[in-house]
Amino acid sequence: MMNKFKNLITFTLTLAVLCGSILLSAAAQKTLFTEVPAEGTVYFVPQFSDFKEISSQDMLFLKKTLRRAEKNKVKAVIFEMDTPGGRIDVALEYVSMLLKSKVPTVAYLNPQGISAGMIIALAADRIAINPNGVIGDAMPIQIRPDGIKPVTEKDKAEKDKPEKDNKDKKTDKDKQDDLYTPVVEKVLKEIQKLKGSDKDKDKDQETEDSKLADQKFLTVFFKVLEVLAQKNDRPEKIVRAMADPYQRLTLKEDGIEHQKTSPLTLSAAEAKKMKVVDFTCSGKEDLLKQLNLTNCTIETVIKSPTEQIISFLAHPAVSGLLLILGILGLYVEIQHPHFGVSGVLGLTALTLFFLGHVASGASDWGPMVICFVGLLLLLIEIFLIPGFGIIGILGISCIMISFFAAFGMENIESAISVISISLLVASTLIILLTIYILPKSTIFKKIMLTTQNTNTDGFASHVNNDVELLHKRGVAYSTLRPAGSVEVDGKRYDVVADGDFIQQGEAIEVTKVDGLKITVKRV
Repeated sequence: MMNKFKNLITFTLTLAVLCGSILLSAAAQKTLFTEVPAEGTVYFVPQFSDFKEISSQDMLFLKKTLRRAEKNKVKAVIFEMDTPGGRIDVALEYVSMLLKSKVPTVAYLNPQGISAGMIIALAADRIAINPNGVIGDAMPIQIRPDGIKPVTEKDKAEKDKPEKDNKDKKTDKDKQDDLYTPVVEKVLKEIQKLKGSDKDKDKDQETEDSKLADQKFLTVFFKVLEVLAQKNDRPEKIVRAMADPYQRLTLKEDGIEHQKTSPLTLSAAEAKKMKVVDFTCSGKEDLLKQLNLTNCTIETVIKSPTEQIISFLAHPAVSGLLLILGILGLYVEIQHPHFGVSGVLGLTALTLFFLGHVASGASDWGPMVICFVGLLLLLIEIFLIPGFGIIGILGISCIMISFFAAFGMENIESAISVISISLLVASTLIILLTIYILPKSTIFKKIMLTTQNTNTDGFASHVNNDVELLHKRGVAYSTLRPAGSVEVDGKRYDVVADGDFIQQGEAIEVTKVDGLKITVKRV
């Protein structure tokens, strides 16, 4: 519950800062596109794959492109989107970046701008959409262990209240039965009722806190949408209806009828008619013509091979796979320390895991250093210090912290999901390796002793050379309490007294010889 409140508070503070940024951006409008054909350079940033969620990696690449555009004083940056949405915190990073851009930006929805895609498009200076595209459906949702929950301003929980009241009412028959209930049972029932009442109060308080946290987030979220709409003279009620399922629209007042309890989604033609978007265009050339940028030099900005590799390594699925390979490689290496293929594979996988996140901008070199320190502590605990104590615990803690830190604090939910699944899969594979695969492998057989020495082959764990002492007599060399030493035939033996303690110098007799154990008694 606390994590949910922290996330909502973080989002709320971010949204509040964005409101201020939007107002400043509106106060100092960029020089946009005029009726006179412009000259210069225009950057066109194509989407890197069809219909995918927004990501931090693509956002960082666009941010780098905007900085380059500002440095080279280009006329405008057109970025293409075709997205079903994504995480709201990533969308807000896009919004903040676009509002701070000193270069005019155009969002080209080709063809879909759903959910977070719509929010990002509103932050651009102009919006264009494919004639076959749609825009809208930006209602915030929470993905929780108990399912997906929409974050809205309406609360329908009160509808179930009458049923609860009816359940609490007692019938005449129940009251009559209570008269014959023993006193002890009545007391127990009252205690149960009090406990149930406390639980209901706690649940009601938790529900109320949840509603307040949601309301705190929504108040600022809807204000951001309102200011984004005002920024480029877009209809505020229609923009809000795209995120608020309870916002009603009428044909007479708003130009479109929307009475359903659902977020509004518009076709390209409807969005153009309602002035939610500025242009409908069938392609890049058509868009440039409508923007009066046909005389400009168009430079298509794509990711370099290195940047594509970085995006690949930073993808959550790939990050999880690298973690699994790293953990397995180091485990096998620790079990059979000779620094072979498994050790190289493990270290390489972990290095690629950290490099991907460092290069994508999610974190710096700190997590890799913490991981190295953790591995060093773990090796010291395994090979230099006997047992497993505080050094080993610190080593494992450092490694786990480095994994989470690599994703960055803004991606902590993704980090929890990826790391948890990776550890579960790695643990399962380690168990399978230990039980079924490693004992049968060629390498394992070379280092594992498989021969057996049995009594039938003439082997014995102990040669009983003291059997001739049986029934011999001697003296107690020390006091037997009951263990001590005796002297028999001039030789000293460690023995155990049978019965009472035997004082030093008393005569003894050997009564039993069982391997290394010799038993004596007082004579």
